[in-house]
Amino acid sequence: MPPLFLASLILGLLVGVFAMLHGVERPAPTTGAAVLPRADAPPPPPPSARLNLPMLAGFATIFGATGYLVLRYSSLSSLAAVVIAAVAGALGAGGAVLLVAKWALRGDPLESDDPHHLIQGHPARVTAPIGADTPGEITFELQGGRHVVRARSIDGAPVAVGDEVVIERIENDVAYVESWSVVEGRI
Repeated sequence: MPPLFLASLILGLLVGVFAMLHGVERPAPTTGAAVLPRADAPPPPPPSARLNLPMLAGFATIFGATGYLVLRYSSLSSLAAVVIAAVAGALGAGGAVLLVAKWALRGDPLESDDPHHLIQGHPARVTAPIGADTPGEITFELQGGRHVVRARSIDGAPVAVGDEVVIERIENDVAYVESWSVVEGRI
C-alpha cells in the first residue's frame, strides 16, 4: 500500500507543477485566422473553481502524503489509511475550491459597481497642462461617453497639452496620471 500513496504523492506534485508551468486555461491558437475570435463567436466560459487540474493535483498530493504518513506512523489498517487519506484529500481539495470560489473568482471587474476597476490603466489625453504643483485636465472616453477630469501627475512631473497619459486612480474628482512614455518604458 505505501507504493500507492507514494505514487499518488509524486503524481500529484508533477501534475501541480505542470499546471503551474502551463496554466489551466485552454491554449490559444497561434497561427491562422483563428488567432482572433470571430465577432459572432460566443465568449469563452469563465474560469471554474470546481473540477480542474490543480484541484486534482491537490487531492492526489494530500491523499498520497496523508496515506503514507498514516501507514508509516500508526498501526491502522490499510483500509483505514485509504479512508483517512481520501477524506483528507477531499477536505483539502474542497477547501481550495471554496477559497478560489470566494476569493479569487469574485466576478468580472468590468461588471463591478466600483468605477475604479474600469478606470485604472485607462488611456487619456492632456487637454490643459499639468504642472508640478497645479492640476491640469485630461479627456478620455469610457463606456461610450467622453469625460473631462482635473488631473495631477503621480510623480509630480509636468505634462504638456496633447501628451498621452495613463490613469492610475481618481480621488476626489482628480485623476492621478502617469505619462504614457514612462509606462511604455516599463513594459
